[in-house]
Amino acid sequence: MVDCDVRGEAPDARAVAFKSLGCRVNFEEIECLRGRFVDAGWRSVDFDQTADLYVINTCTVTGLADAESRKTVRRAVRRKRAGGLVVVTGCYAQRDPEALAALDGVDLVLGNKEKGQLFEHVQRFREDRRLAGEIWVDSEPTTENFLNHGSARGQGEQGSLRTRATLKIQDGCDERCTYCIIPTVRGASVSRPLESVVDEARHLGRSGFRELALTGVNTGSWGRDFARAGRSEATSLAKLVRALQHVGGTRMRFRLNSLEPDTVTDELLDAIEASPMFARHFHVPLQHGDSAMLRRMGRNYDAAVYAATIRRIHERFPEASIGADVMVGFPGEDEERFRSGRDLIESLPLTYLHVFTYSQREGTAATRMPGHVAEDIKRARSQDLHALEDDLRRAFLARRNGSEELLLVEGKRGPRGGLTGLTGNYIRCELPVDRDASENEFVQVTIENRGEPRLAGAVPVATPNGCLD
Repeated sequence: MVDCDVRGEAPDARAVAFKSLGCRVNFEEIECLRGRFVDAGWRSVDFDQTADLYVINTCTVTGLADAESRKTVRRAVRRKRAGGLVVVTGCYAQRDPEALAALDGVDLVLGNKEKGQLFEHVQRFREDRRLAGEIWVDSEPTTENFLNHGSARGQGEQGSLRTRATLKIQDGCDERCTYCIIPTVRGASVSRPLESVVDEARHLGRSGFRELALTGVNTGSWGRDFARAGRSEATSLAKLVRALQHVGGTRMRFRLNSLEPDTVTDELLDAIEASPMFARHFHVPLQHGDSAMLRRMGRNYDAAVYAATIRRIHERFPEASIGADVMVGFPGEDEERFRSGRDLIESLPLTYLHVFTYSQREGTAATRMPGHVAEDIKRARSQDLHALEDDLRRAFLARRNGSEELLLVEGKRGPRGGLTGLTGNYIRCELPVDRDASENEFVQVTIENRGEPRLAGAVPVATPNGCLD
């Protein structure tokens, strides 16, 4: 979840509070919507503060996500000022708008396609309060409307400027994984035009952001819809990487969001290798390391194909951080299948995991499958893989001990009081307290392994004028 908080606007301006639940795509959309309101003179406040308007961008990936969305809506209803509004949008709003509209105090429900017109809907609503409980949700959620960030600049903890922004380059998904509801609520895969991506990246760079995370529901499929339509523009993610090479010069870093195995092509790896401003960080969802389980999940690869993809990345970029999403407790996962998947993970040069527990999602094929796993077994397997992840992180930091990396310094402080930051290969580091460092600048550092799985030390060795060359 993400709270958006901007301070410094006129104190008499109308106050708006945003909350985003779920994925990076939701986060990016809220950042853009917030910018639209701030540019129009609204004052953006923390979600825990009193406001005239609350906007909740919901998630529906699991039943727990639905419950968290409802809880967040109720919090907003309790806090809104007299005459204030509560607007609910996002994937839960798309899947079950009536359930959200029925909650006491909800004034407006917008689907994913209608989300981009949030500001106009709010203006209309403020002129006619008889619209309470209105629902605007198109049954076909596919949209080509990509939002812009506006002029607002986000702030982090203790008023420090955020160093990284998220830029959505793609939406929707054409895959049909048996456990996933997202294609139903996001629609078919749609790519943001190359010129629009480049223009927005330049805008974010001019706004002071030093790192951009390129994200989407299925990021690696960028351009495939252009190719199917026979359009002459760039039709692969590799071409987009090349187009972004010179955006921001050497004062900006790009990071790719998760890439499905079939999208990690040699062309893409070539483009990243030729682009020093692209982070050596790859997140390639696995979901399960057993081929039989992958077939049940509706994934379009087997364990051998996935393993070959990860090893190919590691051979090209031995310094890279490589992460994976892994699910435990999918229907049919007996002990043998779980161990088979775990063995594959251990055999690969992965550096971290995102471990998820399978949760039934109404409307997906997996709910009708036999062999559902008991909750206590799911918990035990999840704990096992979390322990394995700690081992993978420790091993990676041990391998990188003494290496030189480029650290983007943030405003957050670590347990020893030093500023922290993130390297291109996804190592969270803490600088010594007695070393000067400027927030939102790049610093060349030597990694010091502390034996901790999630935080390394970093000693500055040079300050290359905040550049990536």
